[in-house]
Amino acid sequence: MILETDVGEARELAHELLGELPERWQHTAGVARCAEAVAGTVPIGDVPVLLAAAWLHDIGYAPPLHDSGFHPLDGARHLLARNWPIRLAGLVAHHSEARCVADRRGLGAALAAFPRENSPVTDALTYADQSVGPYGRPMTFDERLDDMLRRHGPASPNAAAHAERAPRLRAAVQRVQERLAGTGPAA
Repeated sequence: MILETDVGEARELAHELLGELPERWQHTAGVARCAEAVAGTVPIGDVPVLLAAAWLHDIGYAPPLHDSGFHPLDGARHLLARNWPIRLAGLVAHHSEARCVADRRGLGAALAAFPRENSPVTDALTYADQSVGPYGRPMTFDERLDDMLRRHGPASPNAAAHAERAPRLRAAVQRVQERLAGTGPAA
């Protein structure tokens, strides 16, 4: 179980690993702020899990963690090595439909070693990640997708996975918007 104190530890770990990468650190801090803003869409007991996952979702970008070269997998592996809960490692491994890109990179089996959940927490983490761009800039979902494709390039695994991944991301964002509006299923 993730507790409020773990959220502080997650923030500290993220800062330790990403603090020298301003674009990534500011994105991460923005995602954490957005996750706080949508925390009411998840069951109250899952709020600390959401917030910790928001702080940790991109730690795999830290150069010392580069192993596979795929940040969701590298971050999740690091969390397990540091004895963080498997659920949190799974949320990091699978954040923002990472499995679509992992398959294109030949890393689907390695990613599948981590549990994947479909839950309001997964949706809220996706919403937060897809609402904040580089340097923590708020972006619409469509702006975020366009930015990602531009940054990674047309020949990237991200571009190859786009047709499968984008509708899944859009559906998660819409579910959170419906929960925020009170028109979707309760958390």
